[in-house]
Parts: sequence; structure tokens; C-alpha cells
Amino acid sequence: INAEYMGVYKLTMAVSALVLLACIAAALAQDPAEGWMGYAKGVSPSGQGTLTHVEAKWRCGLDPKPSQAFFSPWFGIETSDNLNLIQPVNPWTGDQWLIYNEYFQWRPEHNENSDQHAVKAGDLLFGSVTYNPDKHSYTIVHTNMDDGWSVSTDIPVQKQGLHGYKNYTIVYFVYEKVWQCDLYPANGEVLFFDVKVEYDNQQVTPVWTTGIVDDNCNNRAHIVNSTAISITWDTRGKSSAPAPTGRVANRTLHSRIL
Repeated sequence: INAEYMGVYKLTMAVSALVLLACIAAALAQDPAEGWMGYAKGVSPSGQGTLTHVEAKWRCGLDPKPSQAFFSPWFGIETSDNLNLIQPVNPWTGDQWLIYNEYFQWRPEHNENSDQHAVKAGDLLFGSVTYNPDKHSYTIVHTNMDDGWSVSTDIPVQKQGLHGYKNYTIVYFVYEKVWQCDLYPANGEVLFFDVKVEYDNQQVTPVWTTGIVDDNCNNRAHIVNSTAISITWDTRGKSSAPAPTGRVANRTLHSRIL
């Protein structure tokens, strides 16, 4: 075997190994995902049941300074395997705030967004997710309560092989996408209030826990009380974000590439 052949062979094996690792990483990917900072997670106090309704209100954040930054506070519901996420989102896109509905599915990967609407700092926002048992779907509603604009999106529940339909059991409140600390809103907090959660059409107080994926700018979720959750950050804190490159950020929340 000559040296040239061995070189090609080693290169081929190295590429194959990288492809295999990428496939394994994709197969293992799920929520909570890279890019999430502080988050709160709620589950049924009985450990059983299906989420039938979740709603919350919050105020649109202060305008950060203009930049290429793209990040969002949001809440949503997730299947028990952490692979399907339904969410009303409120991203800052570098020069304005938006609201729209988003669905992200890990396997097979699929992302879809509703129509979007520009909102202003301080606007009162309302989001809800409601189960439609007759259609095996969820309806997301996202509303600006100050100007009256609203969008509604129906998301079918993904089938699960021969076992029927997947079960949505987890509630998340999240601040997503890592940037330099001074690019986030200067007030350092978003408060979700009038939070209402129902399992099997019965209102409950979920069992809440908090966590962190990317530790950035001391971004943390806090359980304020049974109907309120806040997420706070420090605009002068320590950032884990890479130095700015001048590239335009990917405008999809669940993209893993900025």
C-alpha cells in the first residue's frame, strides 16, 4: 500500500468519523437546547395528564441599543420527550421587537413561524396555547393587548409510531440566545404574570424548577409566586458570547447557528 493511498484512506476515515459524530449529535439533540439561558420548567403536580391550556401576560422589554443581536423571552409547551416545542415568541431583531408564533420539531427537524407584528417597548402582550382534542392539535394565540393585533396558529400533535400521539406535559419560560451583556434591555428583567396552567382541563399550580443552559450575563429564572415568573440578567455581567463578528444573526430562534 503506497503512501498516497494511505493518505486518502486516513482522510476518508476522518471525514466518516466526523459525519458519524454529527449524526449522533443530531440524534441526541433535544430541549433544553443550546442558546437557552435562564429558564423555568413546570410539570404536573400529579406527574400525570396532558397540558390543555397555558397562558401568560408580559410587557415588551425596553429597546436595547441597535445591533445585530437576536434574542427573545418566550414561554411554551413541550412534549414529554423534549422534542416538540410550541411557543409564542417576542424577539428583539436588532432594531425592533416582534411577536409571532413558532413551532420547532427536532425529529424530523421542522420549524415554522406565523405572521409577525412589530411591537413597542412597554406594550402589554398576551400568549396562550390551547389543546383541541377533536383535532389532535394546539392553537397558539399571540396578542398585543395595546393595539389589538393578534395571530392564531394551529399546530398538529406529532404522531408517535404505533403508539398514537405525543403528549405535551412540560411548560417552559425561557430567555434565549447568547449575546454580549450590554446588548440586552437595560432594565434587566422580564416578568410573566397572570400565568395559568391547566392539565386535563383542570387549573393547577405546576411543580416549578429553574435551570441554566448557557450561563451568560447572570441570566436567571425566578419563581415569584404561583402565577408569576421573572427572568433577570445583568447588562454589566460576565458574557460567554463570542466577540462580535459583524455577521447578521440567524433569525430563527431554534437555529443552532448564529
